[in-house]
Amino acid sequence: MKKGFAALLIMSVTYGAHAQNWEPITGDELRAVFSDTVQTAELGGGSQAIARYNADGTGELKAWGDTFPRKWKLDGNDLICILIDAKNECYRVEQNSAKPEEYRGTKLSTGEIVIFTVYDQQAVVQQAAQTDAGGSTQPSAAEVAAKLANPANPIMTVGNNIDYVAFQGDGTIPGADDETAVRYLFQTTFPFKLSDGKGTMFIRPAIPVFFNEPMPNSSGTGFDTSGVELGDIGFDVGYANTSKTGWVYGTGLVGSLPTATEDRLSSDKFSLGPELLFGKAGRWGAVLGLFTHQWDVAGASSANDVNTTSFTYVYAFALGSSGWQIAAAPVASYNHEADSDDALTLPLGIGLAKTSIIKGRPWKFQVQYWNYVEANDAFAPEHLLRLSVSPVISAPWNAGR
Repeated sequence: MKKGFAALLIMSVTYGAHAQNWEPITGDELRAVFSDTVQTAELGGGSQAIARYNADGTGELKAWGDTFPRKWKLDGNDLICILIDAKNECYRVEQNSAKPEEYRGTKLSTGEIVIFTVYDQQAVVQQAAQTDAGGSTQPSAAEVAAKLANPANPIMTVGNNIDYVAFQGDGTIPGADDETAVRYLFQTTFPFKLSDGKGTMFIRPAIPVFFNEPMPNSSGTGFDTSGVELGDIGFDVGYANTSKTGWVYGTGLVGSLPTATEDRLSSDKFSLGPELLFGKAGRWGAVLGLFTHQWDVAGASSANDVNTTSFTYVYAFALGSSGWQIAAAPVASYNHEADSDDALTLPLGIGLAKTSIIKGRPWKFQVQYWNYVEANDAFAPEHLLRLSVSPVISAPWNAGR
């Protein structure tokens, strides 16, 4: 094998595969496997990963629209080790003497066998590692989890949130404490990554659907239910960036459209206002705050004015290197048009999240519990339980950035 070849072609990944005539490669031949090479792989859903490994032991992996750092080294004379999320994954590499262009690498920690074929100046990987531990062309679950904890990251996700809400009241409206509801929030992030180090532009629509939402009736003696109704669609358009030291900052516009199919679930106003994001993120997780304010800019003149400040406090703390996190993102608000006693809505939240690699695609699963310690006295949420399922999908316009 020539030293300094520029590509690897990984043909398949199997467990317990057996082949004849495999002979170990060591020393300079082994070092050449990662010296100045480029590896590409097709991930879940057709997304492509590109990994570059330099002769000096540095490298980077671009996958799912973001960049993950890599380092590699020759361990002893017979192992290649890749640093993935602060953990070295080591491989023993062998060559098929009956087919000299074919090689296999065996991951010591799991026994996973990777079959690859070497072509000079080419790199087309047919299948990458598909485990939470990641690999040379696949980010680990923990690496993706750390990225997803930061709202400034350029990874595209499809958020599916199902909320179970239990309500409370002070007796002004009879039966308030007995009311519950189910809500669904569809929230997709469309990231547009700028050139390296310049941050990311975002468009994030949020589409709520209500199931049997309780609404005080006009006489104030009880509640009507909504059936299945669309709510007012929210959105934000913004810019965000993460500095090399982990500081996160961003700004943009947030708004809402009066699209609700039930009048009592709508503001009947078009609203718009600024947003500001600030915090800290790293491999350990993230702690951030998102501030927004909205005023009504058009809509029914008879409807209530919109003048609301909201604050989303986001936190996520990694639990080891398995993709588990303690994480939550409760949303507090202050309605400047309401009486001072009822203006503040403040939930305290806690949650647990798990990011997993399933058939090459990262998925984030999360459960959160919010307890509303401040809310409207007459009728407001008391408890909220949220289940979220968010697959990562490819943003083709970010490919290669």
